[in-house]
Amino acid sequence: MKKPLVVGFYGESNTGKTTVIARIIKKLTEENFSVASIKNTDKKITIDQKGKDTWKHAKAGAKLVILKTECETDYLFKKKQSTKEIIQNISNYDSYDIILIEGANDKETLKIRFGDIKERKNTIYTYDNDFQKLYNLIKGMIKNG
Repeated sequence: MKKPLVVGFYGESNTGKTTVIARIIKKLTEENFSVASIKNTDKKITIDQKGKDTWKHAKAGAKLVILKTECETDYLFKKKQSTKEIIQNISNYDSYDIILIEGANDKETLKIRFGDIKERKNTIYTYDNDFQKLYNLIKGMIKNG
């Protein structure tokens, strides 16, 4: 199985990261690339809601809680994981051409910078509002492995 390309994005809030990432995902999937995404945040938030059944399962001690519905399956790992661990887990689910990480802060990941934020290790490009240029860069990286 081919290892997916992993590209991270970072910058201050409201610099367009989410919008650009969504456009990249849309274009890549239209061209039949398989995409996974990770959203990092430094906020202490959870998608689980207090009082709901999944919350009760976790509160009782389950370290993995799965919500299966008619339209999706959600895995809630009740522990913090490193980016490396998350990527390994994603690779167990399916094969992806690329994994996009919003809020990338680890040292290993190739990164795209948005705005004037201090440059992080492995930054390969600073976004200059030229979407096509960024898209061509990412698409070329996928194709060149």
